[in-house]
Formats: sequence, structure tokens, C-alpha cells
Amino acid sequence: MISAGNDIVALQAVDVQRTRLPAFYSKFITPAELALHNPNEIALVNFVWLLWSAKESAYKYQKRLDTELTFTPAKIAVQQLSVLGELKSDIDAHNQYKGELQLHHTTLPFLAVVTDQFIATVIDQGDVNWAVKQIEASDYETQSKAVRNFLLDNLKMPGVSIEKHAAGYPILIKEGQELDIAVSFAHHDRYISYAYQISK
Repeated sequence: MISAGNDIVALQAVDVQRTRLPAFYSKFITPAELALHNPNEIALVNFVWLLWSAKESAYKYQKRLDTELTFTPAKIAVQQLSVLGELKSDIDAHNQYKGELQLHHTTLPFLAVVTDQFIATVIDQGDVNWAVKQIEASDYETQSKAVRNFLLDNLKMPGVSIEKHAAGYPILIKEGQELDIAVSFAHHDRYISYAYQISK
């Protein structure tokens, strides 16, 4: 069965001082995970939110496969993290990371992009489509509408609507039938992101 999971953290919206406190990050980062931190490659604040984002992505991915699953980030173990290198574009410079985590008995690979503005992650399992966009406002209604339109504009599938499964994750509907496309949405402050995978 296909699935999708992604997350985004707007760095301008996080409490930097609180993030640096062991009393905060130790609630969801274990000593073994903290040992993965290389301060020469990534600042502690970014490392903390990268792991949070990866765990959130994994939860969304597995929730579609196990609707009874609850989000307990301390029990999602990031086991590997490595930098793929810095990429520069006309807009910004960013680092890409890859890693692996374990949720119960399932091992999932993830990709992450870290810029000065945001951290975005996606579970990199199968043929995944993934995109990030900045929007004008940060209220929930604007975020929710914008991320849905962002996906539909890029899918280019007329007649498709987005609804919510009873378990809480988004589903795509056409002519009253659920499509075999796994979708995940993320938004934080003025950033939105989607990920999807189409069954083949």
C-alpha cells in the first residue's frame, strides 16, 4: 500500500532560546539521536527541528497504514543522518540531508532541506512528489486553502476534490470515489508543503 508523509518548520516562528534547552528537546530526542548531531554541519536549533520534522513526517506516513497510531515522537528513532551537501539557487542556499528512522518495526528513509527560512522533510519511500511554497499570510484558514490549491494546481486532474479521512489524513475524491493517491500536507507560519505518491 502506498503512503505519504511530510512536514515543514518555519524557523522564524520557533523559539530559539527554548529550542536550545535540553529540558525541551530531550522530550523527543534521545541521547542516541543527540549523538548524531555534528555542530560543524548543522546548528543545534536546526538539528532539533529537523528531527522533529522527520518524526512528524514518519507519523503521517504510518498513520495512513495504521489508523490507530498516535503521535509519540520519543518512540520514533532517527538512526542515521548525513548531509548531502550545499546547493545554491538564485533564491537561497540550502543544505540537503538524508536519514533513516524507525517507527515500531518499520524503517523509513527521509530527505530534508534546510534553509535560513525553513526545514522541510519528506519520507522518501517510493516515487514521491514533493514541493514547498511561501504564502502571504500565516492564519490556519489561509494555510489550509493554499496548500490544497498548491497540490491541485500541480496535479492537474480536473474534477478532483480533497476531503479528510475519518483518521484525519487527506484523501483525493473524484466522482464520489477515493483515488489511489496518497497525500500529505504540512504548513507552518508562511510556508506550506505537500507530498504525494500515485499507485502504479
